[in-house]
Amino acid sequence: MGEQNLDRLSAMRAFAMVGRRLSFVNAAAALDISASALSRRIAQLENALGCRLLHRTTRSVTLMEAGEIYLDRCLDVLACAEEADAAVSAHAVEPHGLLRIALPNLYGQKVVAPLLPRFMERHPRLKLQLLFDDRFADLVETRVDVGVRIGTLTSGDYVVRKLTMNRRNLCASPAYLERRGAPTAIDDLGAHDCLHFSPLMDGASWRLVRDGRAADVTIDPLLQADNAEALRLAALGGRGIALLADFLVEPDLAEGRLVRVLPEWQVADSTVYAVYPHGRHVPAKTRAFVDFVAAEIGT
Repeated sequence: MGEQNLDRLSAMRAFAMVGRRLSFVNAAAALDISASALSRRIAQLENALGCRLLHRTTRSVTLMEAGEIYLDRCLDVLACAEEADAAVSAHAVEPHGLLRIALPNLYGQKVVAPLLPRFMERHPRLKLQLLFDDRFADLVETRVDVGVRIGTLTSGDYVVRKLTMNRRNLCASPAYLERRGAPTAIDDLGAHDCLHFSPLMDGASWRLVRDGRAADVTIDPLLQADNAEALRLAALGGRGIALLADFLVEPDLAEGRLVRVLPEWQVADSTVYAVYPHGRHVPAKTRAFVDFVAAEIGT
């Protein structure tokens, strides 16, 4: 088939499906065509372009350098096409397709995931794929449509929308405080067993604020973990004082399983953001998710 007979938009959609899944079988199933028909369509596109986009073996599919570049452009073009359809077709206004969402582990599980059944009910033509990971992975490289992130953003490569603040406090179990005594000043923390979230950028220290005055308290953690739930369980078990987010411990505080320590000292809040890749057109599915989660948890 010559280039003049090639349905370029369909071919780009087929290539994007393979490029995001790195599987002809999975992409063919999503497109509801055979893998052999999909392979022919990609071959026709490569012939029309005069270069190889994919490296194929019997076991794997990877993107060539040209394929990486072309995939990014394809996604922009397809997003434009989707927006154009939405502008003139009431049927196409409804967000549809696969939405890949990157979420921090515990915040995603405790705060975002409980909201998603309502979001899915509101947008029945959407399929969701949730990726739970505390690392700040590159959204474009991992083919993620939108992410929720907590803390300082170091990259300017994304569109960023502030959602809310992640408030944190020092807390411990009544049993621990009865056994060791409650600290009355921040200098007392050095003599206590501390439970520390190891990924914090400040290292083994806690920054506390009182009446506008900040103090960095160096600690010698009894327990370090990259999972805040493990620290919560240790605190509940009477093993020490932990610095934990309110969303994680509010029920424990309300029911007295944990109590606040040095409540006159506040911990600097971190910010919760929605982030998505730059592009001239934001896909309707991305915009729908960001607007929804901002309305649900935004401040």
